[in-house]
Amino acid sequence: MKKLVPFKMWLAFFLFIFNTLVFSKELPNIIELKYELTQNGELLGTVVEKFISDETGKYHIESVTKGIGLYALFGDRVVISEGNISPEGLKPKHLEVHQGNNQSKDAIVDFDWENQILITRYKGAEIKENIENKTQDLISYLYQLNFENYDASIIEFSAATGKKYKKYQFKIVDKKVILPLGDINLETIFMQSIAEKDGKPETQIWLNNKSYKLPIRIRYQEKNGSTLEQNLVQANIDLNGL
Repeated sequence: MKKLVPFKMWLAFFLFIFNTLVFSKELPNIIELKYELTQNGELLGTVVEKFISDETGKYHIESVTKGIGLYALFGDRVVISEGNISPEGLKPKHLEVHQGNNQSKDAIVDFDWENQILITRYKGAEIKENIENKTQDLISYLYQLNFENYDASIIEFSAATGKKYKKYQFKIVDKKVILPLGDINLETIFMQSIAEKDGKPETQIWLNNKSYKLPIRIRYQEKNGSTLEQNLVQANIDLNGL
């Protein structure tokens, strides 16, 4: 049985292992990540994600956000993404978004790659749209970042969130940003969305820059002016496939 290990212990082992290996874009078979979620510095809860892939190239991602205190009353937010992994990265086939027991807020998205159609079911409506080849979903795009080319200055992709389907553009701001986490200084790639809200980037992401490009910190600018932030606090990585 695998256990989540404290971030400091994981980081030391993580850097030791991958500084001795030739970097590969292929993700491990199992990744477990735990984030603390804050709003304007106030702790809201946790986000726990599990990425699993098998020998056939199929992947499954489940992300569960649990609130604390009053925020727990909203119920768990569960996002599930399933699909295949190609040499170019993740190719989602199915997305589910659930908020507590409120089925009226459920969103289901299916990716019909053969016919190049995206099918979204939300609030009793079904919408069909033409799909672009470089398309991700609400959660898969964060793992797809491992496969991107960081020699480019801009990363572009389309993504389905369950509510909308649109194009996203991220600017690579700096490839060697030192991100302090506790008493650890971690070298990261810092990128931010070109789209803004109230003059601030909609999304800012800090990715580990020593091995797999996994998100260490994610910051979202909300419409009401508040800032949501996810910070990695625990991790477990299955290295059996290496």
